[in-house]
Amino acid sequence: MSNEKLDILIEGMNELRSVAHALMDRQDELDAKMEALTLDVHQLKADVAELKQDVAMLKQDVAELKEGQDRHERILETLALRALEWNNFRLDFLRKSS
Repeated sequence: MSNEKLDILIEGMNELRSVAHALMDRQDELDAKMEALTLDVHQLKADVAELKQDVAMLKQDVAELKEGQDRHERILETLALRALEWNNFRLDFLRKSS
């Protein structure tokens, strides 16, 4: 084999080696990005789980507030009825004593 052919083969091998190194470097970059994305996804999952807990607690708080509001409305209705009864009693008393 001539020196010229050997030089061409060596040059081709060097070019292939450069391409292979570039591909390996690119693969390393992609692996690092994938790992970062995986960590981000895990963090997002943890955040979502925490938000779900917070929402569940808020729903419970709202339900308790609603129960308290209903109880207060019943008390106010009772007080309003008693006030009307008392006013009617006073009016009747005033009419009878005049």
